[in-house]
Amino acid sequence: MNISDLKYVAEIAKTGSMTQAAANLFMNQPNLSKAVISLEKELGITIFRRSSKGVSLTKEGNDFLLSTKEILEKFEMVEARYKAEEMIHYFGISVPRASYISTAFSRFMSEIADSKKLQINFYETNSMKTIQNISSRRHSLGIIRYAVEYERYYNKLLADLDLNGDTLLEFDYLALMSVNGPLAEKDPLLLEDFADLIELIHGDYTIPLLSSAEIRKPVHNMSNGKSIDLYDRGSQFDLLSNVWNTYMWVSPIPEEMLKRYHLVQKHVPVKDNLYRDVIIRPKAYQMTETDRKFLSHLYRIRDLISE
Repeated sequence: MNISDLKYVAEIAKTGSMTQAAANLFMNQPNLSKAVISLEKELGITIFRRSSKGVSLTKEGNDFLLSTKEILEKFEMVEARYKAEEMIHYFGISVPRASYISTAFSRFMSEIADSKKLQINFYETNSMKTIQNISSRRHSLGIIRYAVEYERYYNKLLADLDLNGDTLLEFDYLALMSVNGPLAEKDPLLLEDFADLIELIHGDYTIPLLSSAEIRKPVHNMSNGKSIDLYDRGSQFDLLSNVWNTYMWVSPIPEEMLKRYHLVQKHVPVKDNLYRDVIIRPKAYQMTETDRKFLSHLYRIRDLISE
């Protein structure tokens, strides 16, 4: 049992809902339920009574909450004291190259820009490097991206490294292009329509857990010999805006960014095109207030692009 368990129980009791409590705690509902069940087993009591209307404290659960109330209140007082003494924001995260994540990060930075002290590290990289950064504690939070068909490999890796993973976004890759491009008005689009265009590519598709026979390149790549490898966000948008016959495969882009660069994103029917972004962190890690500020912006942008 740790302080997080006490916070979980208190939040669930306050909201009367696992789903709402999970949202307030910036975690997914299955992980919250799992944590409570584990705590109940550890203590040998039933804390919550579950029904179709929600959850409520049992007598044992109410006694437990009352007995731990003073501990939780003292802990929160200590937290509040040090937060009030000095506004210091330490934050490090490893993420995939995704415009919706960078948009959330810029809004997060706008919120904390006037803080007395800042130490921020925003690192765009591939999923395996992100996992290495979290497992080595270089960063405490990370976002990985993988094709859903490879989920069991990543789940095993996270479990082996004692990392938690919460789904952030599930999406199909979209084709991003200039509003003036040759395919901007075409609907529906097929893969063969891209045969004469230039594909902009970034990222790393290597999955070390898989054998070389299992690893394959994404089906989006038309292999027509016309591609440009990029690792700079500014260059990719400049090229897409100014070179009419370029395109790239992306996760959903915020509307404000599409308008800024005069771009359009189009759905293309592609087999095995379901991907997942997952927030990862060490199981023992307690998120800071700065972490929560970033995540609140991230979830807000995620919800906008999912509408």
